[in-house]
Amino acid sequence: MYLPSLDRFDVAAAAAAICLLVFAYFVYPTHLVQVTAWLTVFTISVGWLAFFLWKWMYDVDL
Repeated sequence: MYLPSLDRFDVAAAAAAICLLVFAYFVYPTHLVQVTAWLTVFTISVGWLAFFLWKWMYDVDL
C-alpha cells in the first residue's frame, strides 16, 4: 500500500485554506471573519481528507 501522490486538488485545498486565513488575519481581522474562516478551513480539510482517503483506498489516479 502506498500513499497517492499530491495533485491539483490537494494544492487547491491547501491554497484555499491559506488564503482564507490570510484574509481573516491580515485583510479584515474581525472576530466573526476569523471564526468563519476557521470553520471553512475545517470544512475544506474534512472534504480533502475524505477525497484523499478515497483515492488511497480505491487506488484512483486522477
